[in-house]
Formats: sequence, C-alpha cells, structure tokens
Amino acid sequence: MSTSDPGVTRKQAQDICVREALVEGAKAAAWAGGISGSAVFLANHFLLSFRRALGVSGKTALIVTPIFGMYFLQAELTMNECSRRRKWTERPMQTSKVAAHRPHQPHPAPT
Repeated sequence: MSTSDPGVTRKQAQDICVREALVEGAKAAAWAGGISGSAVFLANHFLLSFRRALGVSGKTALIVTPIFGMYFLQAELTMNECSRRRKWTERPMQTSKVAAHRPHQPHPAPT
C-alpha cells in the first residue's frame, strides 16, 4: 500500500508517511551511530590526548549527537518527500496557467 493508491484516505496516507519517516530515520541513526561510535572508540583507544581531554559525558555526546541529528534530518526529509509525492498524485495533471489562459477579449467600443 502506498500513498498514491486510489483507495487510501488522507489519514492512511499520513500514517504511511510517518511510518516511512520513522524507518528511514532509524536507518540513518544506526548508520551515524556506527560511524561516530567507531570513530570515538578508535580515538579513545589510540590517542592519549583524546582520552585525557574528554570525560565520559563528552565522549557520549560525540556519539549521541550525530545519531539524533541524522535521525531528525532524515525523518524530516522523508516526510517532506512523502508530502510532495502525495500532493503530486492527489490532483490531476493540469495544464500550465499560460496554456489555460484565455486571450483577453477587448471591451466593446462605447456607442
């Protein structure tokens, strides 16, 4: 079932969009968590200055901030894309305003 199916109500289309945004946001967050967690782990393991410069909360922040950032960014982008897709399929194709515009009819001359 997609948002462009003819039998989908507006509420169902919104639910589909939200579910899609949650899944895409979770994928992006997992990817960001893997990258940032690996980077902090390697820096902590190999760099003595990194180990001494930051405490546990600083290192945790370096891991968690990209996770939340990527989740919210990807979820928002997915919601916008889904909304655009839904609006595109809801209304029938219309001709452009220029093509649909009738030429100006001159006013009748005063008698």
